[in-house]
Parts: sequence; structure tokens; C-alpha cells
Amino acid sequence: MIKAGFLRRSLTLIVALGMVVLSATSCARKPARVQWKLAEGKTYLYRSEITGSWRIEGWEMGERGREFGNLLEYEMIVESIDTNSVMKIKEIIHLIRENVEYEPTVITYNMTPAGKITEVVDIAEGTAPRTLPASTRREHYMEETQPAYPEHPLSAGEYWAQETKIVMEDRVITVTNKFRVRGWEKVGDYNCLLITYDGEMLIPYESKGRDLLDQGTAKGSIWFAPAEGLLVQQVDTFYMATARIVPEGKEPPATYIVESVRIHQLVEIH
Repeated sequence: MIKAGFLRRSLTLIVALGMVVLSATSCARKPARVQWKLAEGKTYLYRSEITGSWRIEGWEMGERGREFGNLLEYEMIVESIDTNSVMKIKEIIHLIRENVEYEPTVITYNMTPAGKITEVVDIAEGTAPRTLPASTRREHYMEETQPAYPEHPLSAGEYWAQETKIVMEDRVITVTNKFRVRGWEKVGDYNCLLITYDGEMLIPYESKGRDLLDQGTAKGSIWFAPAEGLLVQQVDTFYMATARIVPEGKEPPATYIVESVRIHQLVEIH
């Protein structure tokens, strides 16, 4: 027969544990400010697996075109943090392929706690073939695809839009990226806010004496850990069509189309 004292203690323990679980769940569901909290002198290692296909309009290349796959490692080294919490970051990007060693691409940039990137500078282009945007378009690419998080706590269901002005010779075009907070999800040891996005890309640049235009769409999911101030995981789907900019009335050349999926994950902090 179970003693009354033991039963009371057991019920008390169960209720206490239940309150702890409810409290933890409640805390996890509270609105949270999303901002980067990187530490000076630390290195944050991310790994990206990119798969996809490319084709050229008008060419006979089969239904799926030519398939490709790349594995990239990004070392984000926090060189300094100023009095406004703006982080100066050196990023070393390695292409990983069996039996082939390439010189890494190295860039530096400033990033605010909200994630806004400015002053992108290339230190070295590296030798990896066709895996990263050329230096002349990298800053545009980062500005349009990197979210700048709002300066207030975010709740599930919240929505915001991010606009970027693209200045071309004859006009200014606004591209829009739309973000929505879906809720909380656990990724490894991190409690993350899941944020989905759907956006446009329009990147004019020059390459080998030609004026080119990247035009496409991007959509994906971002898992960000507010307590640690870290991007933990991101999954993106890209569609990009690159065409030469030609005078009005002239027949444009064939368009180069790339469709890809990127899985980007935090691997290590040291």
C-alpha cells in the first residue's frame, strides 16, 4: 500500500516538474530580439552544401541541364567590435573537393547587430572555379540576400519587408524581400526562431567588358538562436537568370540559368 506522505511528495514533485516545463515552454514562446552577438577574436565556422543545375536557353542540354554540387566552408573571424557594436569580420571561404586544393577567397566587411552588411572589401579572389559571385557583384548580392532584423522583439506570425534600391544607368529599381516569423524550433542545442522569406534579386555588374544582369528569386528558411545571437541553420532555394544588357531593339544573347539549393549550417565555434 502506498503511504499518503509519499503520494503527496510525488504529486508535489510532478506538479513542480510540470510547472518547470510550462515555464520553459512559455519562455521559449515569448517575443525575442533577433540580433547577432558575435565575440571579438572568435571564429565561427559554417558549412554550405550547394546542389543544382545550369542550362542555357536555346541549347540542347536535356530536361535537367547540367547538374553540379559544391561544398564550401566559411570561417567568420571577428576582428574587432566598435562602440556601436558594429563587427568587422574577415571571412575565409574554402571550396572543398577531393584531391583538389584551391586558394580560398577572403573578404572583409562590417556587420551591424541587426545583420546589415556594409563596406565589403575583397582581400583575395582565390582560385576556386565559378563557386562564388565575382567581386564586382558580391556586395549587391550580400545586401539583397542578407536579412536586416527589426530592432524590436519578434513574435510568431510577425511579418516585415526589406527593400533595396538598385541604381541602373537609366532607372532605379526596388527589389523586395518578405520575411515572416513562423515560431520556435529546436535545432541541436539551440532554441531558434524559424523565419521564412521570399524575395527578388536584381544584380547589374560588369564582367570581361560586358554589362550583365543577374535577375532571379530566392526563398528559404532561417533558424536563428536569439539567446546566443547566432544563425544556426539556413536552407535556401535560388533561381537566377544571367543575361547581357543590350541596347533597346537589339536581339539579346542566350540567357544562362542556374537553379540551386543551399543548406548552410553552423559547425563549430573556436
